[in-house]
Parts: sequence; C-alpha cells; structure tokens
Amino acid sequence: MTSVLYPGLPSHPGHAIAARQMAGGFGGMLSIRIAGGEEQAMAVAAAVQIFKRATSLGGVESLIEARRSVEGPSSSVPADLLRLSIVLEAPEDLIADLEGALAAIPRPATVGSSWTVEGVTGTATADSDLTAAVKAALDRSVTPTIIARGGAVRVADVADGVVTLRATGSPGATLPAAEAIEALVRAAVPKVAGVRVVWQDGEPAPVSATGDLAERVRRVLEDEVNPAVAAHRGHVALVGVLDGRVQLRLEGGCQGCSLAEVTVRQGIERLLRARFGEIVAVVDVTDHEAGSNPFYAPEKR
Repeated sequence: MTSVLYPGLPSHPGHAIAARQMAGGFGGMLSIRIAGGEEQAMAVAAAVQIFKRATSLGGVESLIEARRSVEGPSSSVPADLLRLSIVLEAPEDLIADLEGALAAIPRPATVGSSWTVEGVTGTATADSDLTAAVKAALDRSVTPTIIARGGAVRVADVADGVVTLRATGSPGATLPAAEAIEALVRAAVPKVAGVRVVWQDGEPAPVSATGDLAERVRRVLEDEVNPAVAAHRGHVALVGVLDGRVQLRLEGGCQGCSLAEVTVRQGIERLLRARFGEIVAVVDVTDHEAGSNPFYAPEKR
C-alpha cells in the first residue's frame, strides 16, 4: 500500500478544512492506493472476506470498490485506488481482513526485477526508486487536489533527475498548479532536478506567433487542449475570434460540466493568453443547461 487518503489524517491536504467543518469526526469513508497498480488493487478487492465488493453509501456492511472500474476508462480516479466505506463490523475484524488481503498479493518490485509503473514496463533500477519516491510525493500532496478539480497527473518518465508528469482531464486542474507541483516534488524528493508537466505524449507542434489568430488558436485547441479533455469525453471547439475575443463552445462531457468554468478560466484562457498576446478575452458561449451527459455533473461533486 502506497498511501491512505483520509481527511482525518494530518498529512491529508484537506485536513485543516475538514477539522473546522466536520464536527464529531471525519466520517467512515477513505481510500487507499495499492503498490503495483490496477492489477494488484483488483486482487486486494477480490481477496477480502468481510468487506463487501459493492457501491453504496447507505448500507450497514463495510464496502470496498475499485472506483475506476465502476466509472469506466474515462475516469480520472487512479487505477490503483480502492475506496472503503467503514460501517458496523468490529474494527479489528476489518483490519485483519484488509491486512490478509494485502499480504496475499505479490510484493512490489526490488532492484533487478521487472516492474510496472503506470503502464510502463522495465527493470527496477535507481531511477525506479526515484519514480516511486515521486509517486509517493504526488499521492501525499498533489493527487487528491488535482482529482477534486477534474484532472489527473501521473509520472510519465524519470531520466537524469528530471521528472515528466503527464496531465489529463481539465487543463484548469493542473496548469495553474504546475509551479506549485514542481516545488512540492523537489522539496519532497531532493534528488529531483526538475519537473515538466505535459498535456500529451511528446512535444506539441510549434505554433507561429503571427498569422491568422483563429487558426493559431484552433491549432492549440486541437494539439494541446482536446487531447487532455478527451479523457472526460469532452471537446472544445472554436466558434470564432473577433477583435481579440475568442469564443469557445464546450461539447460532449464538457457541456454542462460543473468544472467547466475552471477548465476555461484557469486552464484554456491562461494557456491561450500566455501564448498569444493579442487575445483580450476568452468567452464560453456553450449552452451548458442543454448538456445531457456532463462528465462532472453537479451531484457528482
């Protein structure tokens, strides 16, 4: 197990707020992340005897679920995360049940053996130790906040002390936090020399600083923004550009999404205005009330 996500823990990024708001205790719901990724997380969920494998918030039995498998492949929930709902059983029985399930799965890789990190397979080396340390730092200080804002970030590569993070989901989740993420990771893992946050595999194609503004904006949307929001079944279309005002329409899972304003104001607008100085405003002209299948519906928040 690599981390426990629970607002009652002082290490949780929302602990101070929870302590002020949650009178009488921090509730019976928590999440854990399993070393080894999705395969081992599913193995833990299958090995428990007392926990019930189900999704419900109103029962009297303690439950366990692999949340990503419930929400589907577009979910921003990490594949190695298990959500636990603790109810009426004796705590010592639940602890023993979970410990037994964890003990039944293979141990994480050691140096010289094969390993898998976020779908990348190789041989465990000193770099894999650094990767594990970076993942742990993200889990403690970054991932919960990024997930809550509609995004996800994972370690894509570690080479010569430089960490490349792959961001998906809402650009407004990670883009404004890129500098803070780098500072947190470098403070937690001194061997890290630098941190890069990318929105897609490889570098985006260069976009000219001159020429038709509408075409340049469209290029950035298609090359950088839409590959990110595709994880939420979303798409961002350029409606037009007039006197430096860029009009956008959010489609698919982004239409009616409760995080649409974050996506536009803190993500897309920030990206476009930093790239093209002649932009004076970015306007969302989406009919959000007509959205029939938003990825983050209000009740999902």
